[in-house]
Amino acid sequence: MKVKLIVYSNLKNYIDGYQDSEGLLKEISKQMTIKDFLQENIKHKRAMDGISMVIVNEKVIPFHEIERNLQDGDVIKIYPPMGGG
Repeated sequence: MKVKLIVYSNLKNYIDGYQDSEGLLKEISKQMTIKDFLQENIKHKRAMDGISMVIVNEKVIPFHEIERNLQDGDVIKIYPPMGGG
């Protein structure tokens, strides 16, 4: 199963093989949740704290649904906490 990860924050610096132009395309052989996939690929102990929004296939995924299983071809986009005023 192939899954693509696109990161819009400096967390991309903690992902082995991440390319700014293409993100990370990963072949996974076992069933994984979104959370498991992110924790396995982002090599930072507080990675989940650096994410404010998760989008899968252009749909915002609420954090209470982050334990959802991934499907072949899923595209995950993660965004950092945002501020403004």
